[in-house]
Amino acid sequence: MLVRETRNTTPRYPRYLNPSSISREELQAAAEAAVGRAGGRGALGPITKGAKVLVMTADDQDMETMGVIEEAMRDAGAASVRMLTWSSLGLPTGDFSAAEGERELSDLRVNTIIKAGERVEQDALKRLLATDGDYTHIYSGDAGEGHYRIALGERFKANWMYRKREDLLARYLNFPVHIQRLLERKLVDSFSRASEVRITDPEGTDIGWNVTEDEAKLWSKGAWIPWHIIGTTIEAVRFAQVRPSFGGSIKDSLRHFAPIAKRHYPGINGVISGTVNHTGFYPKVKVTVQEGRISSIEGGGKYGERFREIVDRFKNVQYPGYPAPGYHFLNDATIGSNPKTFRTIQSLWHTAIPWIGGGNERYRAGVVHFGFGAEHDDPEFIKFGVENKAPVKHMPHVHAYFPTYQIKDRATGAWFKVIDEGRLTVLDDPAVRRLAALIADPDELLAYDWVPAIPGVNHPGDYARDYAPDPTAWIRRDVAGEFGRPVS
Repeated sequence: MLVRETRNTTPRYPRYLNPSSISREELQAAAEAAVGRAGGRGALGPITKGAKVLVMTADDQDMETMGVIEEAMRDAGAASVRMLTWSSLGLPTGDFSAAEGERELSDLRVNTIIKAGERVEQDALKRLLATDGDYTHIYSGDAGEGHYRIALGERFKANWMYRKREDLLARYLNFPVHIQRLLERKLVDSFSRASEVRITDPEGTDIGWNVTEDEAKLWSKGAWIPWHIIGTTIEAVRFAQVRPSFGGSIKDSLRHFAPIAKRHYPGINGVISGTVNHTGFYPKVKVTVQEGRISSIEGGGKYGERFREIVDRFKNVQYPGYPAPGYHFLNDATIGSNPKTFRTIQSLWHTAIPWIGGGNERYRAGVVHFGFGAEHDDPEFIKFGVENKAPVKHMPHVHAYFPTYQIKDRATGAWFKVIDEGRLTVLDDPAVRRLAALIADPDELLAYDWVPAIPGVNHPGDYARDYAPDPTAWIRRDVAGEFGRPVS
């Protein structure tokens, strides 16, 4: 096998999500805990007395889960709780499957983003609130809390992460916030030391770039998003320059981004390979990156075909602030940081959300997801995209589950590992373990609840024969619990 057999690479799955029986009283207790949680990603609390709550969700929302959370919100002091579906605001819905990973680049998605600009859900919500805006607490979206807060202001409280019962029972939403923040702070601080980065993975990824001292400072300033740590220098620089919470300003930010992009992008070179994106699964794809832009895409089945079409369609578009033509720039190599997240089970093969499939798997500590596409938040950039019928948001993704992410220390010249074969190394930091030990056994609290089984990588089998051509067939068996050790 291509990775060492350790506690952190052995396949496992969260069996505790499927109890043989569970009472309504138990669900109510979980809902009360969810509403009482006042920190971390997706936090529903605090609910202030007289709060007027709006929850935006998908058409396949589990109503029992919604019901117990509404009760808990009202018990906590909410005067009203209203649930709306995205389809009621005109957004697409249906019955979708993670077996169709090509949906990430469907004509519907690409054309919707081009027509509406970058933030489709936020724009739909803003239109609603213009005529029906009497809410003090708004919960919406599965990601992008920073973007929602910019669009909606302080009324936006958090992403809505309780669509299914498994979300209510999940340990990742109850992982101690103070431990999460400590490990993320230590992870982000390490970026300030970088002079070079290299990421490898047993599925074929091998990519790197160099970092100036000024870029490293901006990187550490703009990298923190809970569970979703920005692992590419260039994206974090952009966030540091545009987000008020990071000390930036959207207005006129493109002017500051352009000179850094011109210097930085030519130093990004390598290969990214994998079989999973945010929407689902596809045959192995190999993406070669030269000077920050995609130079070739091999394989990938239908997803690969659509990926190549997108690159070709916009290859001559000269985006403002970017050093060369084309949409096909590397955008992110984002690092998951929560040890308890997992690949969704209840909605993996049937979901009403057209562009999401694997749920929160990309947030699991040590998972890296790569994203491609020219992107910026400056109004000038958004206007350019709408006027020129070009996307202004990254769309294609490739996930890596056992990456080794290394940084070369500027001061010493030595390389250190941020991720080691999928294990986020800060989880083994003495201070993190000491804090965890105040609550429970750190070996258990900081252990992964989910590790996918990939033949030839961390499980017996032949990667090229048993997995790469059709990962969906294998993943169906893995999700059913055939290969992994159950976590109770």
